[in-house]
Amino acid sequence: MKDKNPVTTDRIFTVEEAQQVVLEAIVPFGHERMPLLSCLGRVLAEPVTPSSDIPPYDNSSVDGYAVRAADTREATSERPCLLETVEEIPAGKIPQNGVASGQAARIMTGAVMPVGADAVVMVENTHTRERTVEILKPVAPGQNVRYRGEDVRAGEPALAAGIELGPGEIGLLASFRRSFVTVTRKPTVAILSTGDEVVDIDERAEPGQIVNSNSYSLAALVRKAGATPILQGIVRDTEKDVKEAIKEALCADFVLSTGGVSVGDYDFVKQALIDLGADMRLWRVRMKPGKPLAFGVIENKPYFGLPGNPVSCMVSFLLFTRPALRKAMGYPASEWHLPMVAATLTHPIRAGGDRRHYLRARVFYRGDRFYASAATGQGSGMLSSMTGTNGLIVVETGVTAIAENSEVETLLMRPWQSGG
Repeated sequence: MKDKNPVTTDRIFTVEEAQQVVLEAIVPFGHERMPLLSCLGRVLAEPVTPSSDIPPYDNSSVDGYAVRAADTREATSERPCLLETVEEIPAGKIPQNGVASGQAARIMTGAVMPVGADAVVMVENTHTRERTVEILKPVAPGQNVRYRGEDVRAGEPALAAGIELGPGEIGLLASFRRSFVTVTRKPTVAILSTGDEVVDIDERAEPGQIVNSNSYSLAALVRKAGATPILQGIVRDTEKDVKEAIKEALCADFVLSTGGVSVGDYDFVKQALIDLGADMRLWRVRMKPGKPLAFGVIENKPYFGLPGNPVSCMVSFLLFTRPALRKAMGYPASEWHLPMVAATLTHPIRAGGDRRHYLRARVFYRGDRFYASAATGQGSGMLSSMTGTNGLIVVETGVTAIAENSEVETLLMRPWQSGG
């Protein structure tokens, strides 16, 4: 069959061009209302503004005595200030008395400050008597007091749309009495692995066959990105099987396949997509690992045909699929791509120079700078090189060697480490 996308097929895109093509095709997903405890890791879909101050009243930040600070000005351990104790205020109770000059109220952490008191003396700096208390150390006005609204003011934006909800945000929403929260919808991602040579992890591998690691690596990457993976199994190398698998996978919001997008006689994904009417936007990217990359839209679903080599598959996901998922989930544009740092090379490196290279590396922070140490093995099939590394050193086209102690741009796949 004649290629419906001859221009796109023949062109090799730069990484930035390919990322732009992908992201232009992605539309942010809709919203859903979820119970608060189900929202960890989800993206907030709307700004949240509390209807009341947090904290809702002036309260003590310590166990001690609520006092007028002026009364304690001359207090020392040798000459303590003696105050009359007029009340004990536990947390959750409203004070019944005010504090006048010469008086104090025993108060617990979180308890409401009594009228007239403007500071709290820690209990460690007092000696308690039957109806009086000795103050051994002066306090300043406002000391050990948490004022109403000092954390969050009513009517002022507290959480912005587009942030990922972590434990702190969940706690803050609980303090706002938000038992349900509107978050962006979580995409489902169908994952196909193609090839007669591929067997699943519980199947016997005959000579010439390999275990299907790609589906599991991708499922983990999808989940880490915040989406829900759906493993669709292994697809055999026939046009009929590939077409049927793609049609079944369209029940998901995104479709990922691995293998079958190169130029071999048994790479059927390309033709199957064209035959099914997919609007293919790109086929190849000028990068290593990961030159073969198919991206298009079929029945309004983004389709990524990732390379079959394990490292190529994962790197392509991180550079193209992850940003697409994050855009769809409502993250701000500044958080679509992997973060980049400038790192100092711990040893010289070499690259082919024919296209941009992404070298797996261990990135760590020592002193006042980042350092990067490239993995020994950089083959696109060396999956073990993705286990002890957390960065990708970017080596531009035309560069064949970089000297030790040079500064290189490095993408962070995972948090950096401290030490050496």
